[in-house]
Amino acid sequence: MKDLIENEEIVLDTSGTECPIPVLKARRLASELTNDIVIKVIATDPLAEADFEHYCKQSKFEYLDCTKDSEKIIIRYKFKKQI
Repeated sequence: MKDLIENEEIVLDTSGTECPIPVLKARRLASELTNDIVIKVIATDPLAEADFEHYCKQSKFEYLDCTKDSEKIIIRYKFKKQI
């Protein structure tokens, strides 16, 4: 599930998948994480930014940023385990 760790961030590459698969993969990954880990999601679905903003708000994770280039959307958020 964890693609790799890069610059102390877990990279989750969801390229080529569409809603809701990127968020479902992030939810599955969440079961393996500890607090304050930054997740970097690589996506190609144009709806991914809105989906992850909603996912982070709903899950009380810290949405950090989103950058886009011609082919990829890079979303970063900080995981916080709920008690």
